[in-house]
Parts: sequence; structure tokens; C-alpha cells
Amino acid sequence: MGTTIKLCECGCGNPAPIAKKTYTARGWKKGEPLRFIQGHNGKLRKSGVIKYEIDPVTGCWNWTRSVQSNSYGHLTVNNTQILAHRFVYEKFKGKIPDGLELDHLCRNTKCVNPDHLEAVTHAENCRRGKKTTVLRSTKAVRIREIFESEKPTISSLARQFGVSRQTVRSIIKGENNGD
Repeated sequence: MGTTIKLCECGCGNPAPIAKKTYTARGWKKGEPLRFIQGHNGKLRKSGVIKYEIDPVTGCWNWTRSVQSNSYGHLTVNNTQILAHRFVYEKFKGKIPDGLELDHLCRNTKCVNPDHLEAVTHAENCRRGKKTTVLRSTKAVRIREIFESEKPTISSLARQFGVSRQTVRSIIKGENNGD
């Protein structure tokens, strides 16, 4: 039985070494390839590697690396923490104009798709956020109907209606009527 060969995740193209022992805290399992050649994880941080999965329904590029408690993706570039959506936007669309911030048009804070991001003023970003926080009554009723008849997961309902899981929970509990 052969050992699986896996390439170093820094992008150097070299085969990653095999773990000689299991070290759970680091995610090592004896006999399986490590993620990096020793010292190469720093190369990944310096390069600002973009990792996401595309949601075929929404077109969102959902960040798959580190995520903050507020659900915004982040990464380290040249030893500096950067919000992932800002990094990707600047990589694909250029510098964010002074005095503006990025608005997630899809309302998905994990999304780094530059086509789902728009540079707007802080006031406009807040206005848009408040506008989408409260659902129209028909959506809230439909969420309750689907939940009661089909018993889907909270996450799937949130994705389907483009709202947060907390919003779906509050609708199901009757705390939010979409008014």
C-alpha cells in the first residue's frame, strides 16, 4: 500500500513531507502528508493566497480560510491582517477609493466575489444594511411555511432567501414577521 503524495500548499510545487508521528494540535496524522514543507507556511502568508468555494446558486465565492467571529474572512499578507473581501477586491478591481468602504451586494460577509462588492460611503453601506435586515412579510411567511412542511436546515433556508441564519431563527420563533 503506497503513501499518498501531496504537494506543499504554499504553491512551490514540491511534495509535502510525510508526518512521522500524530500531532493532533497541528493536524498531523502519522503516515499522511503534511500541509507544508517546514517553513513554507510563511510563504503562503506573504503571498496572500485566495481560497474560496463557489456557490452555484448564488455565485458567491465563499472564503474557506480563516474567518473572524463576525463572519468576515481574513488573511495575513506580509505579516499584516487584512479582510479577505478587501484583499480580493483590490487584487481584481484596484484600490478602494479613499473615503469609501465595500458593501456586500449579496449580503454574505464570507463572499469575496469582486462582482458582489461595491465601493460606497459608510452612510450608504449602513442604509443598505438596515434595508435588508427586515424582510418583507411575504418572505417571512414563506420561510415559516417551508420550515414547517419540509423541515430544511436553518442554513439552507438562509442561503435560499439570502438572509442570515439568525434572521431565519427569529422568523421561525415568531420574533420577526418581516414588517
